[in-house]
Amino acid sequence: MNPNHSRFADPADGLPLSKSGNSLFAQNSQSYPIIREIPRFVSTENYAQAFGEQWNRFPKTQLDSHTGIPLSEERLARCMQGRLPEVADRRVLEAGSGAGRFTEILLKYGALLDSFDYSCAVEANAANNGSSDKLTLAQADIRHIPFPKNTYDFVVCLGVLQHTPDPEQSIRSLWSMVKPGGSLVIDHYRWKLRNFLPPPLGVAGLLYRRYFLRLPKGRQFDAVRRVYDFWFPWVWRFRESKAMQFLLSRFTPIVCYYPHFGLRDKQMYYEWMLLDTHDAMTDVFKHRRSPAAIRKTLKELGACNIRVTTGGNGVEAYCEKSLEAGPA
Repeated sequence: MNPNHSRFADPADGLPLSKSGNSLFAQNSQSYPIIREIPRFVSTENYAQAFGEQWNRFPKTQLDSHTGIPLSEERLARCMQGRLPEVADRRVLEAGSGAGRFTEILLKYGALLDSFDYSCAVEANAANNGSSDKLTLAQADIRHIPFPKNTYDFVVCLGVLQHTPDPEQSIRSLWSMVKPGGSLVIDHYRWKLRNFLPPPLGVAGLLYRRYFLRLPKGRQFDAVRRVYDFWFPWVWRFRESKAMQFLLSRFTPIVCYYPHFGLRDKQMYYEWMLLDTHDAMTDVFKHRRSPAAIRKTLKELGACNIRVTTGGNGVEAYCEKSLEAGPA
């Protein structure tokens, strides 16, 4: 990782930070510890704690370099409207890195990358991508980003906004990081009525999630895995039957990706589906927005060249900040 900590700014006021020992200090003497070479601007215990534990359990599962399948690269390229090659030697901010599946791709294309996550998943990302001196990494809050505002050619946030307390506030914060002439790339879960209805009209995950979230955080993963291991053999046995998959979705919480992702074998599907089933069952916040709602938020920010589509994670959006735009 980049050993130069001058990229960081105080998330409270945006002023420069100074390094002394294993901490960064603000001008008001507020200190932020550096733990395992990663500055920490938030408490280790927060609403994303389950995500952090998840990514440290599955640090390589979704990396293209691990699967040999360009799922992350194709998704990122699509969301960036084909501009992925343009990140070479450009300032890019990645919000919500997880274990670094998109970090890996952005570095591969030569981005000067500042990245953060709210959870301790940054440790998995450091293990996966920390050998690059083009990566600056922090544990931080999307609502209080510890990097300089209005300085990024691209701001990328995929798989994150729906899990934050207030997605619109999070989008505004991301927008403040985009420089005039720069681009914002985001996605969000899509609003669908069935996601709010119990079985048989809706899916079973709604009820399972209520149960898992009532458990102590330290017991959630094991509980999810026990339920998952009970249902997975049935989901896999009937993986080719659309009718049975529809029926099973009314009884199981399993997120089924077969055959859409084209993974190599049963074990790979098992890990991907367990990872994302845990993700879907233990997220403290799960917001949904329609394409129209996302477009409305971006228009209110003054974005131009707005492109909002459905697909992938639900709603994918790309927009740009005009060259005439003032500070956000």
